This record gives sequence, C-alpha cells and structure tokens, in this order.
Amino acid sequence: MWKIFGCVLVLLTLGVNRAHSVKCYSCYTHNNYDDCSRPEVNQISLMKCDTAALEQTRKFAQHMDEGYAKLFEVDISETPPVLACLKLVTKVNGKDHYLRGCQLAEQGNLDICKKVRETNTRLTQTVACIKCSTEGCNSSGDFRANAALAILSLCFLEVIYRIF
Repeated sequence: MWKIFGCVLVLLTLGVNRAHSVKCYSCYTHNNYDDCSRPEVNQISLMKCDTAALEQTRKFAQHMDEGYAKLFEVDISETPPVLACLKLVTKVNGKDHYLRGCQLAEQGNLDICKKVRETNTRLTQTVACIKCSTEGCNSSGDFRANAALAILSLCFLEVIYRIF
C-alpha cells in the first residue's frame, strides 16, 4: 500500500506545472545547416522563458514573415503568463526556416500554432509547429520519454503483479 501511495505522490510532484520557469532553446535560422536546425548538437544554450524571451521569439518570427510579428505579440500586463517552449519550422519560398523559443502556453483560443497555420500562403507553409512545457523539449528530437508516464507504468505493473 505504501508503494502505491509513494507512486501517487511522485506522480503528483512531477505533474506540478513548472511552465513559469521552463527553459527552452531559443534561436532562428533560415538554412537547414545552421545551428538552430539541431540546437542540442550545435551547443545552443537553454534560455529561461520570461518576457524578454517572448519578445525575442516575436522578433525571430518577424524574420520568417513580416505578418508573424502581429501574431506573436503578447499582452502580459495583467498577470504573469504560463509559458511553454515553441518549435516552428516554416518553408518560405522553398527554404526551411527554424524558430525555437518561448511562447504562451495554449489557453482557450490562444494557440499560436493554429494562428500560424491559418496564415499559410502559397509562398509560406507551416511544416511543423509544436508547443511543450518541459525543459529543452523544443529540440530536434522527435520523441522524448515522459518521466511521469514511465513511473506510472512501473506503478501499474507493481499493482498488477500484486493482484496476480
């Protein structure tokens, strides 16, 4: 019984939202072979998400497409925002552009990925847009193991083992 209680306690601890202090890769490039296409390999440092990082992401987005500047504007005057990491790959005139940075976490109708996709044109196409809330999750890797899921699986196996 104590093992089950311990597993639940660990899961609750891991599930606490730490998006206010999430660290993300922050970079921009318009060439497949530049550093931002693979930040963890090219030793790009993680950056703490805060208001300055949000502004930097907006400026990066503006380099991709002038129209993105308005999409990425954030009003944070009332309450501290919940932040997430962003990975955006856009094809502009046939050339891949990579943007990694900080953005507001999805809240109701605030979904930057949806807004970016809605502005696709013949010359500007969204290839990938991903938001996540764990440290460094906007790297080039396609899959990252989730610690909470792994622990939950182990706890489930322990319970099944005890039952049978």
